[in-house]
Parts: sequence; C-alpha cells; structure tokens
Amino acid sequence: GRYTTRADTGQRPFVRGGVYDKPYQTRLSGRTALGGYAEAHARYERVDGVTDEAGFVAKRFNLFTSTRVSDFVRMAAELEIEEAGQEITLEYAAIDVRIHPSLTLRGGMVLSPLGRFNLSHDSPLNEFTDRPLVSTDILGVALSEPGCGAFGHFAMGAHGRLTYEAYLTNGFHQGIVRDAADGTRIPLGRGNIEDENGSPAVVARVAWSPRAGVEFGASTHHGAWNVFQTEGVRVDERRDLTIAVLDAEAVVAGVRITGEAAIAHANIPHALHGLYASAQRGLSIDLARDVGRGWIPTAPGSLFTLKARLDLVDMDSDAVGQDIGQIGAGVNFRPTSDSVVKFDFVRGRSFDRFNNRSDHARLLVSFATYF
Repeated sequence: GRYTTRADTGQRPFVRGGVYDKPYQTRLSGRTALGGYAEAHARYERVDGVTDEAGFVAKRFNLFTSTRVSDFVRMAAELEIEEAGQEITLEYAAIDVRIHPSLTLRGGMVLSPLGRFNLSHDSPLNEFTDRPLVSTDILGVALSEPGCGAFGHFAMGAHGRLTYEAYLTNGFHQGIVRDAADGTRIPLGRGNIEDENGSPAVVARVAWSPRAGVEFGASTHHGAWNVFQTEGVRVDERRDLTIAVLDAEAVVAGVRITGEAAIAHANIPHALHGLYASAQRGLSIDLARDVGRGWIPTAPGSLFTLKARLDLVDMDSDAVGQDIGQIGAGVNFRPTSDSVVKFDFVRGRSFDRFNNRSDHARLLVSFATYF
C-alpha cells in the first residue's frame, strides 16, 4: 500500500510525501512535472455549550512543480492558496545540486526539517482534517524559511538508512512576542524574509529508518529571535529561541503509528516574565488502520481507514494554565490512494492563563485530493 517501497534505499523517497514524492499527473517537455492538491472543510464546533463555528471553508488549493534541469540539478516549488484566495504563500522554492547520494546542496525557500510533519503535511496524505496542535501551535507548520544547506542519506545494512538535512536560515523574528497578545506564540515569528537581525539560525534533522515504513527522527532549530544588532551596532541583548523535536512512524499489527513531541525555549526579557512564556511543549500521536479494501464494487481499489489522535499542548510549561488537550476519532473513505473523504469527531478541554477551564467539541467533514 502506501508504505511499499523498494528495498534499495537509494530508490525510496527521501521523505514519504515530501518534496519529490508527489503523485504528479502531468509532465511537460519530458522533464517538468506539475500537480497539486485541494481540500475543502465543513465544520461545526461548540465551545462551552455554545456554537462557535458552523460553515464551509475552501481551505487550500496548492500547486507544485518539479523540474529535472540536468542529471545533477533539480528545482521544485509549491504555491499555497488558502481560504479561497485570502492568503497566497510561496511555501517552497529551492534548487538542489546533487553531488553524491550522501550530499546534495539546497538553496532557496526551504521547508525546515523541524519534525517530519513539516516535511510531509499534504492534506490528501494525512488522515485527519486538522493538523496536530503541536505542529500548528508550537512549530508553526508549515514552516518555510529562506536558507541554504545540504541533505543526503547513507545505507545501513540491506534495508536500513540514515538521512540528514541541515540548513542555515533567517530564523524567526520578534513577532513571537510583538504580535502575540496572548503570550509567546512561535508561529507568529514566521516569515522572516529579510533577516531582521542579520544572524542566521540553524535547523537540522537526522532520521534512522531500519526498514521501509519505520523511521525515528530528531531535529532542532536554534537562533536569535530579537533585533540585537543594527548595521553592526549592538542595540540589545541577544535572545535565542531553541526548539527540539522527536518524531516517529511505525506499523504495528497493521496499525500505522505516527507521532511528534516538541519542546521550545525562548529567552524572554525579564520585564515580560509572567506574561510571556519561556518554555512550551506539545505531543501528538496518531493511530490509523485500513479496513474494507474493495468493499465498494464500483471502486475496487477503495478502502476505509479507522483513526484516532491524541493532542496535548502546554503553552507555558513553567506556569499553571494555558494547556490544551483533545482526542479525535473518525473514519476516512479513499476511493483511490490520492483522494480522501474524512469524517472526524474531536473533543477537548483547554485552560487559559488564569486556569479557567473551557470545553470544546467539533464535527468535521473534509474532502482532499491530489490532481
């Protein structure tokens, strides 16, 4: 199924569902591939017994392309159009120069290898309608940054391999505090297109895969988030943001298990302590099992998927409150491997900075497909 790959590690995708593992359907001039995906949501949510959201959203329309410029150079890009055109983002646009399987140079707008989900978050590929809370609230998926670096893989035995990615990027900007009215919010520091402090950040991931479908990864992102120098003149104390992530995927008794755990630490000015968090953490675990393959006679390749998710996020690890916990469950129908209809039910509880409790529940129906 979706995890079947050749034993030769050089032929397996670098990241399943990543930049060069897309089901393109159109090729131009023999070397350029075009494709994309679209998704739409129907959402009904209640918070503390009151309807908070009910309606339909044309969530995303993404276009991507990949070109083999030569035997050694490739170029890939992805343009994301969100909320029916209200937001248009160049999510990825990078040039790869392949020197050896263990060394490919990359430069441009890169997807930061901060956890596996940031590298593989296409809606038709993932089982749930909404992205994991640890990815959206702490890591800021999708996290794209201007930068350059290298990636590669090394064979380990007959079926195993070790992969790595490492880049220098512009990092986050001081929007993590400046634009965050409710406390430290790392995703608000994205979009540092012209490095505000002229100090590159470092982001890297190493992953070990003993065989296809099983992988364990560790990644980190470290750099200054504040403007501490202007034209070479020191104007403030340097304040760093460090994020560490562990991720894993495996198949046990036919159940696909994926998960990520993240911790983040930001050097916050002393005057803002108590209002803005220095430490945050989160965890997400997904379980999915395919059933009913070929149950629909008119779609012999179709299948159903049963799924469950646990989300835990602590937006201030040093204080009581600002916690979110929720569980989700549902069923998906895939007429083909590239298209899916998702049915989700989510129930959760959150606490604000004063530890006031709030309960929420939502029903989601979504459609997603590659094209």
